[in-house]
Amino acid sequence: MYRIGQLAKLLNVSESKLRFLEQQGVISPLRESSGYRYYSEDSKNRLEVILKAQQMGFSLKQIRSVQRQNHSSDQHPVDCQLLLPMLQQKLTEIDHQMLELQQQRHQIQELAKQLSTTTT
Repeated sequence: MYRIGQLAKLLNVSESKLRFLEQQGVISPLRESSGYRYYSEDSKNRLEVILKAQQMGFSLKQIRSVQRQNHSSDQHPVDCQLLLPMLQQKLTEIDHQMLELQQQRHQIQELAKQLSTTTT
């Protein structure tokens, strides 16, 4: 079991981020009568998945939509049947962004080439 400060340090996030995720219903720490939050190993694993998904550009709404509420029996914190189409959609979005950036890069190169020939 981890207290909020321990888990925040372990995952390299702020305590306020963990409180926010709790408010958003993505995690549910155990509470003692003293009010202290305690996080299980399961919560830690779930948080690692959530934080990684956020780094990849997924919103909390998207993350919540694929989360399994009770995954102790199969050890998967997400529903893979729901996750796969989301991953494919994200890849399509990234491919589109990469194409746009390549086009912008080409336009900038062309403009730089034009400007360098007119100044010499």
